[in-house]
Amino acid sequence: MWRLRPRFWLNYLRYLWLRLRHPQVRCGGMVYLGRAVEIIARPGYGRLTVGAGTHIGSGSAVRAHEGNLHIGSGVVLGSRVTVNSYLDVSIGDATLIADDVYLIDFDHAINRTDLPIKDQGITKAPVRVGSNCWLATKVVVLKGVTIGDGAVVGAGAVVTRDVPPNAIVAGVPARVIGHRPSS
Repeated sequence: MWRLRPRFWLNYLRYLWLRLRHPQVRCGGMVYLGRAVEIIARPGYGRLTVGAGTHIGSGSAVRAHEGNLHIGSGVVLGSRVTVNSYLDVSIGDATLIADDVYLIDFDHAINRTDLPIKDQGITKAPVRVGSNCWLATKVVVLKGVTIGDGAVVGAGAVVTRDVPPNAIVAGVPARVIGHRPSS
């Protein structure tokens, strides 16, 4: 006979909380939420879709302020991951994102010296993370970046440019240091 453990019920209750508290969030199936996960998807502004079997770690923040934020199926977001979308952020299926990673599709405008930076608005560009990628701990992905399918981003990297499929990148700014073998 099957026995459902307390952890299952806790995960299920968090999933129900997500569905009831944020009916505008589209889920493709069961989504596993850690403790103190922050979800922002204001009706009429941001659109958030999350695929089935996705895990969002404790203390993470998933924010679709005004844009589209798509998280594929089977994605794992570690603890304290922050994803901010004002335009468009997409994370492909089966991608692993380690603890303390930061993805952002906007930046503050700094072109005018006669205005305070806070009054200059923001600049936006989409962020794409392909399927079957691995972003190691403390990676920062900035606006306008596409990370190709199967890419690996080393710990502490700051990704400022596109990453080719199956590339291994590391450093500040991130540079290609190798490629994954073809299967």
